[in-house]
Amino acid sequence: MAWAGAAPAAEPTMPAAKPLVYKQPLRDKLFYGLSLLSRDPQAQAAVATAPDLNRLAAERRARARGSMEACGGDTGCYVRGFDWSDAEVAAAGQALAAALKARPEAARRLAAALDASGLYPAAPGQDADVVVRAWTQSAITAHHILAVYGLGEKPRGPAIDGPAYDVATPAYGTLVKSAVSVLVDGLMDDSSFFEPTEAFALLLLQINRRDEAGRFEPMEAGENKAAVARLKTVNWAKYPYTALVVPGYGPETAGVALSAPGLLRVQLAAKRWHDGKAPVIIVSGGNVHPNQTPYNEALEMKKALVQDYGVPADAVLVEPHARHTTTNLRNADRLIYRYGMPMDRKALVVTDLGQSGYITEDRFATRNQEDLGYVPFTGLERVSPFDVAYLPTLSALTLDAGDPLDP
Repeated sequence: MAWAGAAPAAEPTMPAAKPLVYKQPLRDKLFYGLSLLSRDPQAQAAVATAPDLNRLAAERRARARGSMEACGGDTGCYVRGFDWSDAEVAAAGQALAAALKARPEAARRLAAALDASGLYPAAPGQDADVVVRAWTQSAITAHHILAVYGLGEKPRGPAIDGPAYDVATPAYGTLVKSAVSVLVDGLMDDSSFFEPTEAFALLLLQINRRDEAGRFEPMEAGENKAAVARLKTVNWAKYPYTALVVPGYGPETAGVALSAPGLLRVQLAAKRWHDGKAPVIIVSGGNVHPNQTPYNEALEMKKALVQDYGVPADAVLVEPHARHTTTNLRNADRLIYRYGMPMDRKALVVTDLGQSGYITEDRFATRNQEDLGYVPFTGLERVSPFDVAYLPTLSALTLDAGDPLDP
C-alpha cells in the first residue's frame, strides 16, 4: 500500500533476541500487531481521527449492539456479524494505511516494532504496509477462532483442540448470547474498528476454556526465570549441543500426569544431560492429552527431571505450549533465540524410537510446511536410535494464524 511521495520504510531489523513483552498474554500472543497499535498514542490518534476508520468503527459497534436483538441464540448469526469478509479486511487495511500516512513517525515506530518481533515475515513496502500486514494477519486469526469455536469447523487437531461444547446446540447459542451481552456492556463509544471482533474471538476462547496460548506467561519471569539467568554463565564451547529438546507424550487416560513413554523420554534426556551433551534441557508440551487435561506435559517432565533424575531446576527450560511434534521443534527454536542461545549450533531432540524416525522422514518436513508455512529446522541428522540433531531457524518465530491455542 504505497503512496506517492511516501518515505521508504527503514531496513527491516533483526528480530529481538529477547522475550516479547505480553501485558495481556492471550490477547497479545494472538493479536500482537493490534496490541502494539492500541498502545501507541500517536497511532491511536491516527486511527481515531481517520474518517473512514471512524465510520468502520461505528458500523462495527452497531453490528455488535444490534446482534443481541437480531441473533437471539443463533451462534452462526453472531459469527457472521462479528467476522470480516476479505473485502472488508482489505478496505480496513486501505483506510489504516491512509491514516498512518498522516503520522509517519507512528508508522515508522510500529513497523520497527513489528519487524523486531519476528512474528511477521518481512516483505517490501512502506512502513504502513508492515502495520497493514499485521492487521490482516489478526483478521485471519479472528476468522479462524470464530469458524472453529463459533461454527464448529474442524481445528488442526480435532480430538484435542476443539470447542468444549457442541456448538450446534441451543444451549451453546444461549451461552454465546450471554457472552455477547457482556461484550456489548463493555463496548466503549470510542472503541477502534477492530475491537468488537477481537473481543468476541477472545470471549469464544475463554468460554471454551481454550486459553492455552496465554498460560504460564511471562515464562522468563516465572517457570524459566532461574534457567534463563543461568544461561548467561554457560560456556557453549564445552558442549556438543546447545540444548536437549524433549517432546511431550501426553497420556490418554484422565488423571495421569505423565505417560509411560513420556517418562522414558525423560530418562534418556537426564542421562544425556549428566553425560554433558548440552547445558540445558528444553521440555516441550502443552495441556494436550486427554482433551482439556489439567496436566501440562512440560511441567510434568520438568518435575520428574528434578525430583527423580537429579537435574537441577535451573538446567531445565519449560516450553508449555506445543500441541504437536511440529511445534515442539518450532517452539524450542523460539526459546533458543529469545533466550540468547547460539543459533549456529545444533540442538538434540531426545525421544523414542518411533518419533526419532518420523522426524527424519520427508513427510515430517512436508507436514511442517503444510501446517506452519515453513520448516523450522535444517540439517536433520539421526545420530542414534533416540536422538536427532538439527539446526534451529529464525523462521520459527513466525506467528501461526491457524492455531489460536499455540500461535
